[in-house]
Amino acid sequence: MKSKLFIALMLLASAGAVLAQNHIVLEPAVLECRYLDLRMEDTLSRYMTADTMILHVGRQAAAFFSKDRVTADSVLCTPNGSIKWINLGVQYNKEGRLQDWLSNDVQYYYWNYPEPGLMTVRSGFDGGVEYVEALSLPWAFRDSVKTVLGYECHLAETEFRGRRWSAWYTLEVPVSVGPWKLQGLPGLVCEAYDDKGHYGYQLVSVASAEGQAVLLHAWKKEYKQRTREEIFQASVRQDELLQENARQNGMSGMLGGVNHMAKPKELDLKR
Repeated sequence: MKSKLFIALMLLASAGAVLAQNHIVLEPAVLECRYLDLRMEDTLSRYMTADTMILHVGRQAAAFFSKDRVTADSVLCTPNGSIKWINLGVQYNKEGRLQDWLSNDVQYYYWNYPEPGLMTVRSGFDGGVEYVEALSLPWAFRDSVKTVLGYECHLAETEFRGRRWSAWYTLEVPVSVGPWKLQGLPGLVCEAYDDKGHYGYQLVSVASAEGQAVLLHAWKKEYKQRTREEIFQASVRQDELLQENARQNGMSGMLGGVNHMAKPKELDLKR
């Protein structure tokens, strides 16, 4: 099984051949918020996976990324990083927690960069790619109130790229950011779910980020400009290659959740 897993992991690691690590400080961070990223992997069994995501908030910009993805990219940037990354993947698989190593979300999100109202999304896929988009979600405010992590939260809803999202935000943390692309409310988003229960975010901690920065991560030497659609379609092709390799090596199903870019929250993207 180790040799079979090695083959599939090598395909993933090969995308990280051109590495850099010249991160850019956008501004000092004020807050660090951590969320659980919840995803339903099987709609029949209702099986969910969870990944820890980090939101660094500055006075203007914000960065959102997977804690496990940062760890993996840090390993890949070391000498012989691909081999270390694969060996760790084999170890995690032996311990029954491969998903912890691969992470739910492989992309990095930067709000209000390169200018206010724009979001930059980066990925290590295809040697480093990114796209920039303008986001303005049409939030509708509701009367519901509940407490999340000790914060009084209010409900807002929006239709965004094929899904209806419900978000609970708090005015007690007056920053207009949240997980993923759920931005633009008058307070921090503490919870958010799509109406089918396929995706969700739950705030687990809020802390001062003194001494930290909102970083524009640069794991690659350069990031090629692509459209959201182009990146998605290329990601689908990579996912299909991984699945075929898994089938040929008796690993069918093991890597079912590896490439979540090919199972998007945004339903306007079609295979």
